[in-house]
Amino acid sequence: MKRRLIASAAAALMTLSTAAYADVVKFGIIAPFSGPFAVWGKQFKDSVEAFQKLNGKSVNGHEIQIIWRDEGAGDASKSRQFAEELILREKVNVLGGFALTPDALAVSEVISESKTPTIILNAATSIVTRKSPYFLRVSMTVAQYVSPLGGWAVQNGIKSIYTMVSDYAPGIDAQDEFLSGFEKAGGKVLGKDRVPLNVTDFAPYMERALQSKADGLFIFAPAGAPSVAMVREFERRGLKAAGMKLLGTGEMQEIFLPSFGDSILGAISSTHYTESNQRPENIAFRKALTDTAGKDAVPDMASIAVWDALNLVYATVKQLGPKFAGDQAIDFMKAQTINSPRGPISFDPKERDVIQNVYVREVKKVDGKLINVDLATYEKIRDPWKDNNPNAK
Repeated sequence: MKRRLIASAAAALMTLSTAAYADVVKFGIIAPFSGPFAVWGKQFKDSVEAFQKLNGKSVNGHEIQIIWRDEGAGDASKSRQFAEELILREKVNVLGGFALTPDALAVSEVISESKTPTIILNAATSIVTRKSPYFLRVSMTVAQYVSPLGGWAVQNGIKSIYTMVSDYAPGIDAQDEFLSGFEKAGGKVLGKDRVPLNVTDFAPYMERALQSKADGLFIFAPAGAPSVAMVREFERRGLKAAGMKLLGTGEMQEIFLPSFGDSILGAISSTHYTESNQRPENIAFRKALTDTAGKDAVPDMASIAVWDALNLVYATVKQLGPKFAGDQAIDFMKAQTINSPRGPISFDPKERDVIQNVYVREVKKVDGKLINVDLATYEKIRDPWKDNNPNAK
């Protein structure tokens, strides 16, 4: 009996010792929690909490710790400062985040020097992943999710177009990719506008679009306060009443639809995640989100990006253990396929960019609620910009 008690005590002591010395894996996320894009930080955080409630906060006994930093109103120098702090002081194993392209570009040298695997959760300009071999993008590129929309528009009766995009790299990518498909399909371009990012009054731009008498208006603005203001002005200035069709991308995410009311009905968008899809993975994802963030919580492209990023981090720790090298982690992650709530995703092994379905959707009212309903699915879409610009750096 005494020997059994001693053995039991020794086993218990060993268990405690192992737990005490288990390695913590740190995932540092740089995101806006303040300023005009604060919705990104909130959506990231809600999704992380939902994921960890559903999947636990450890892998093989190793705690997965999330460390947050607020990059504020798109200050790229802050992103670099936080990246250096997280890598040098906090000793993070993986870095992630970056709502806007300049924020991601600002950390490229830092992560290359430290060899820190870094998961892009938005930052949708095509060139980004070529700026460091330690970038892997789990979100999308603008060119990728816009690529089917121009051709679809012409095939569905929109023969002339006016475009209005925010004047920064993703907006230019969106305009170029949409017009490429639109003109190839035989559509006619009646006007183009690039709107400075600091503009909050879209009325003069909408008036020019209205006077063009185009069949449709294609827009692109950063998701958040700017995109909401642009969409509201479309209806306010009478473009919808004049019979113009509104086409866009993330501006029509389900999370923003209550801001517009029924005036948004009929708007068309293309993106990589339709929030109302009935895949089992999406049903489980939405339930986990509402269980943790409340019944009114709505997922968006930020939610789905961090959800799939955590899937990658957890799988990496499970396969490689807690003390992996940056090259090991990137090589492992880019070889993965995920049955995501958005649909199946994989990664281009050379470019480290996500390959995924793109959906063209229409805003409809179903059971009294405004949602996006898929009209067409384009499978396994790569980033077309990279294929068209193989040597660009």
